[in-house]
Amino acid sequence: MPSILLVDDDMNLLRGLRRTLHHQPYSLFIANSADMAMEMFYRNSFDLVVVDQQMNGTSGADFIAWIAQHFPDTIRIMLTGHANVETMAQVVNNGGVFRFLIKPCHEMELALAIREGLESQLNSTQLRV
Repeated sequence: MPSILLVDDDMNLLRGLRRTLHHQPYSLFIANSADMAMEMFYRNSFDLVVVDQQMNGTSGADFIAWIAQHFPDTIRIMLTGHANVETMAQVVNNGGVFRFLIKPCHEMELALAIREGLESQLNSTQLRV
């Protein structure tokens, strides 16, 4: 079963996402900071991560770049309430982000992006075999 990590410093948003996605066929984990998520990466492997751009401490863009460097097979999705070209270019160039979603995003949009990300990972894995 694929494992998904949701990272946002807004615990209410994380709880809402977890409730919305709990019927999906994957294991959900949450972290309320990039530091907490980094620790989780060292203990678990994640197939896909959804990261908020605006967080206290490490920014989502910096965290996405860290994931790309240390765990390149993890699919990366960015949530942002403040989309701008500079941030998008940084995350694409340094983090290889799979998809950008603008907050507030509809639950179905997020569920679809996660499914498509997991399918792209499965397809790339099958191509390498």
